[in-house]
Amino acid sequence: MVRPIMKDVFFLNQKSEPASETDKQTAQDLLDTLQAHEKECVGMAANMIGVKKKKRQGAK
Repeated sequence: MVRPIMKDVFFLNQKSEPASETDKQTAQDLLDTLQAHEKECVGMAANMIGVKKKKRQGAK
């Protein structure tokens, strides 16, 4: 699902939690959103779609 791009600086500055197996839908949403904005984006983090998650420690 393509999600809106988060622009709230307060939210974007908050610390993210490590992602888990239950966050697979968030990963797919992130890919969908990045693909939808491929002309103006080269990368995107989960907090940019409103989810405070980051790559798990040791994940590839």
